[in-house]
Amino acid sequence: MRPPGILRRKVQVSLKYAVLIAVALLFLFPYFWMFGASLRPIQEIFADVYPLSWKTFFPGHFTLANYQNLFTKEPFSRYLLNTLFVAGTATGLDLFVNSLAAYVFARISFPGRDVLFIGLLATLIIPFEAIMVPLYLIVRSFGWIDTYLALIVPSAARIFSIFLLRQFMLGIPRELEDAARIDGCSHWGIYRHVILPLSVPALISLGILTFQEHWDSFTWPLIATNRQQYRLVQVAIATFSQEDVVLWDRILAGSTVATIFPIALFLVFQRYYVRGIVTTGLKG
Repeated sequence: MRPPGILRRKVQVSLKYAVLIAVALLFLFPYFWMFGASLRPIQEIFADVYPLSWKTFFPGHFTLANYQNLFTKEPFSRYLLNTLFVAGTATGLDLFVNSLAAYVFARISFPGRDVLFIGLLATLIIPFEAIMVPLYLIVRSFGWIDTYLALIVPSAARIFSIFLLRQFMLGIPRELEDAARIDGCSHWGIYRHVILPLSVPALISLGILTFQEHWDSFTWPLIATNRQQYRLVQVAIATFSQEDVVLWDRILAGSTVATIFPIALFLVFQRYYVRGIVTTGLKG
C-alpha cells in the first residue's frame, strides 16, 4: 500500500494538471470555434452557436470555399507577404540595434550609464497614443508614408528589447570577456564573438516576441499606409467589415491563416523561448 504522503502528492499534482488543462481549453475554445466556423458555408457560421454543443465546433457541412474566396477575391497572398517581410525585417533590425545598445549598458562602464538607462526605462510608461501623431509627422516629413520604411524603421530601437538583452548579458561571466580582451579583441570583437553567441536564447526569445508584435500590429500600419500594395494582414482583415456588409467567411478564414504563422514560430522555437525567459532573470 502506498504511503499517504505519496498518494496525497499524486492527487495534488493531478488536480493541478486538471486545472491547467481546463484553463488552457477555456482559452483555446475561441480558436476552435474560429477554425470550425471558417470551414462552414457562410449561411451556417452562426447556426449552432447557442446552445453550446459539439456542433458549435465541428461543421456539419464541410467546405473550403471561404479560403478559396479569401485568396481569389482578395489579394490576401500579397498581404501575407507584406506582413512576413515587415515583421521579419523589423525583427532582424530590432535584434541588431538593440543588442548593440544592450551590450553598451551591460558591459561598458561610462559616467551616467545607470542614470541614462533608468531614464530610458521611464519612457516605457509613455503610451503609443501619446507619440502617434508626432511620429506620423516625422515619418511624413521624410516622405515615408505608404512605404515599407514607415512600417519598419520607427520600431528599430525599443527600450523593452534593450532591457531584456541587457539583463541576459549581465549574467555572462566577465572572465570570458577578459580572456577575449587579452587575445586582442576590441569591443566589437567581444560583442560579435563572445557576447552575441552566448545570448542566442535571449535573442530567440526576443525575436519571437518582436515578430509576433509586428505580425499583430494594427494601429500604426493603418495610419502609416493607405495604398493596398503595402497593406498588412490585420488591417486587411479589418477591411472585410464595412458599414453595409460584414464578410464573416473571409474574416474567419483570414484570422485562421494569420494565426498559423506565430503559432508555428512558437512551436518551433519554444525550447529556446522558455530557456531565454527563465535565464534572463532580473539581475541588476
